[in-house]
Amino acid sequence: MLYKKLNLPINLPLANDEEIEINEVENNIINKLKNVSKINIDATIRQFESFFVNNLSSETQEKLSKIFREIVPIIFRKKHKEEGLYQLLRFINSINSNLDYIEMIKNNTFIYGNLSKILSFSGLLTDILSKDIKLLEVIQPEYAVRLNGNISFYKNFFEKIDFDYLDTESILNITRKQHRLLKFQILYSLINKDINIERASTEFSYLAQATVEFVLQIIKTRFYNSTKINYENFCIVAYGRFGTFTMTANSDLDLVFVYDGEHNKKIYLDIFRQLINILSTKTYEGILYEVDTKLKPSRNRGPVACTYDNFKNYHTHKSFSWEKLALKKTRVVTVNKFSTKITDLLDKLNTYPISDREMAKEVLKMRVNIKTDSIDKKNLPKWYETKYVAGGQRDIEFLKFFYENESNLIDQHEKDKKLLLFKRIENLFFKLDQIVNICFTVNNQSNLPNEAISLLINETNEKDFGTLKAQINQGKIYIFNILNSILESETNLLNQ
Repeated sequence: MLYKKLNLPINLPLANDEEIEINEVENNIINKLKNVSKINIDATIRQFESFFVNNLSSETQEKLSKIFREIVPIIFRKKHKEEGLYQLLRFINSINSNLDYIEMIKNNTFIYGNLSKILSFSGLLTDILSKDIKLLEVIQPEYAVRLNGNISFYKNFFEKIDFDYLDTESILNITRKQHRLLKFQILYSLINKDINIERASTEFSYLAQATVEFVLQIIKTRFYNSTKINYENFCIVAYGRFGTFTMTANSDLDLVFVYDGEHNKKIYLDIFRQLINILSTKTYEGILYEVDTKLKPSRNRGPVACTYDNFKNYHTHKSFSWEKLALKKTRVVTVNKFSTKITDLLDKLNTYPISDREMAKEVLKMRVNIKTDSIDKKNLPKWYETKYVAGGQRDIEFLKFFYENESNLIDQHEKDKKLLLFKRIENLFFKLDQIVNICFTVNNQSNLPNEAISLLINETNEKDFGTLKAQINQGKIYIFNILNSILESETNLLNQ
């Protein structure tokens, strides 16, 4: 039974969800839950008790029974109770060997209403909550929302960690626990409607910024204070979502490390490696962030960092047009004199013109991986996929470039109207991406939970799910086709 810690899918699978492989035991459990939830509350409680009856002490069973009697009726009041009950099943399956956690849940019935909000929203939130008993503090009704749209909240939180007498492993785990608590507070504030999607995105970005600064502080204090040398001739450049303060709950960090000259090169490379290691090493408390450094001039080859001259020469003379465009979504993360120098360089580099024809050629090469020259309702990707798919967020970035730079390749007819439409579609995709990232982990399923869809409908002011889905799919087709027309113009020019 469930005491064996079955690997149930993260969200409740639909009957036609062919992508999820479920073995016979797991499928039997899911079907039992679906069937009994159609009868009544008492039958559902008895079914939950039977799930956890084997190999658990009578005392633990009694505590679980009390929890079920309290929370199942609350979940039954929700419109989509099956999803909440399914996550309750996964939640108890995760914590049933943690007697302190069960005791805390049993003795704090006043949190059950807020707990049901978590369980009804998504499996990812349920998984995060089940990892740490301390997160229950966040869902207590009297817990004050401390998010104030200011990075100082996160900095002050990290500064309370005294790492002077801790070993490296302890530092990693404590930092991850504190980061998870802060991240969970953002997530809960969003689903509790204390903040909206845009605000949540900004808060995720502030959290990332504070985390990077804290890790740098650890590195400098633990490893370089004793040398009495001021290593300040380096900086970190953030790209993409981190660079524009638009991160999702699961965004990685696109970073480029730059240092000045060859002096103390070994020290700087060591600092950067340690930063990546602390951020991305997985411990039993998880990881902080995946770190991507492939946007550096040497891509995935060569050292982890580059010199100032290397960075400057590459982006002045050698970089691709798409890299010049990516450079416009950057910012310097660190604060020192050298960082100011890099900021000035970025400002200068971003004034250089980008060839629309070179951009079109590069986009054409990128599209080699797309199997069709057109998309329609029959061959669309999953409705919620918007990042790298045809007609998705990356295509919008390219389209905006051509239209905002008044390229000769575009159709000037109703240009301003089209730009407004691009912006509306981009905003729709942005909000969808935010929601997807608090519902799924790496193994995506074909359906979003209903509570997540309801939040998305509310945030996008769409009429219903059908309308929302249609707007997203039509947006992809529209973006893809307009970008294709630009690329066809370039192809025709090449053939002349």
